[in-house]
Amino acid sequence: MRKIRKIKYSRLFIIIIFAYILLQITINIIGNNIETLVIESETIELKVRAKGLVIRDEYLIKSNQSGNIKNMAKDGEKLKKGDALAAIYNNSKSLEENKNKNKIIQLNKEIEDLEAEYSNSKSNLSKELIDIKIKTKKEQRAVLNYENNKNVNYLSMPTSGVVSTKYDGYEDIYTLDKLENLTAKDIEDVENNYKKLDIENTFIKESEVIARVIQSDYSYIAILTENDIFEDNQKVEIVFDSDNVQGNVEEIYRNGDNNVVIFKISNQNVEIYDTRVKEFDIIYKQIDGLKVPKQSIEEVNNQKGVYVLNQETRKVDFVELKTIQYEDDEVIFIDYYKNQKEGIKTIDIHDEIILKPNSINKNIKISRW
Repeated sequence: MRKIRKIKYSRLFIIIIFAYILLQITINIIGNNIETLVIESETIELKVRAKGLVIRDEYLIKSNQSGNIKNMAKDGEKLKKGDALAAIYNNSKSLEENKNKNKIIQLNKEIEDLEAEYSNSKSNLSKELIDIKIKTKKEQRAVLNYENNKNVNYLSMPTSGVVSTKYDGYEDIYTLDKLENLTAKDIEDVENNYKKLDIENTFIKESEVIARVIQSDYSYIAILTENDIFEDNQKVEIVFDSDNVQGNVEEIYRNGDNNVVIFKISNQNVEIYDTRVKEFDIIYKQIDGLKVPKQSIEEVNNQKGVYVLNQETRKVDFVELKTIQYEDDEVIFIDYYKNQKEGIKTIDIHDEIILKPNSINKNIKISRW
C-alpha cells in the first residue's frame, strides 16, 4: 500500500516538474516572440493637398493692325524692354516674297566681294575706286530696305518679361491687384483652358492676340482651406510635379467658413507659366521627434503611454507619453528635444517598446534566445 502511494506521489511530482518545464518553455517561446519596436528620432512633413489657382503678373499683347505676321521671339524666351517681338506686314506678301528680296541678296554679295577686293588691293587709286563702288552699292541697298520697311510694323516689348505662345483669357480677371477679391467660387470653378497661338506667317486682324508676357519673377497660388494651419509670412514648400518650390504665405483672407490663402512663389519652374489650376501638396511644417505607433499605446489611469522594456530585468514598465507635438490616425510624435532640454521624464530615444500590448506580453518576462 505504501509502495503504491510512493509511486503515485512520484508520478505526481514528475507531472508537476514536467508541467513547470513546459510552462517555462511556453513562456520563453511567447517572450521570445513578442513584437517590439526600438524608438528612433524621425522627421515628418506635415502637408495638405489643395486645388491651387495660379495668378501671375502678366498681360496680352495684341496686334495694332491687320497683316501678315512673323514672330521674332521664341516661346519661353526672356526679352528686355524694347526688344522686337513680331513684325506685321501691311500687304499680303511676307518678307520672303517681297519683290526687292533678290536684289538685296545680290547687293549683299557684291558688297562682300568688293570688300574682299579692297582688302587685297595694293594700289591706293584702286582702293579709292573700289571704296566708291562699295558706298554706291550700300546706298542702293538702303533704298531697297527702306522700300520694304515702309510696309512693315515692328511690335516691341513694352516691358521686360517672358514670352508665352499660350493664353486662357483669365489674364485680365485674375490679377495681382484683385487678390483680396478672390472667392471660393473662383478657386473651385476655374479650369485649365490654355489656347495655343499658331499665327506664324499667317494673316491676322487688328486687336488679335499675338503673345502673352509674364512680367515678374514671382507667381501666386491661391487655395481654399477650412484649417487654420497657416499664418502670415509662414515659409512653405509647394510640390509642383516632382519639384519642391519654396514659397511663403503672402495673405490670408476670410471667406465665409473658409480661408483663402495666397502663397508667393518663385517662377523657377517654367511649366507653371502655362498652368492656371493644379492640385498641389503644400508642406507647411517639418517635425523632428520620436515616432510612436498608435497600436503600441494604451491608456492607464487616464494616462496615455507605452510599455517600455527594462533591459536589465526584461520586464516592462508603463511610461506616460509627454509633450505630444503631433498626432494622426497612425502615429504620435513626441518632442524629444524639448523633453531633453527640460528634463521631462517620458520615453527616450532607443527605448524598446511592446508594439501590440496585451494582458500576456505586458505581464511576463520578455526573453531573447
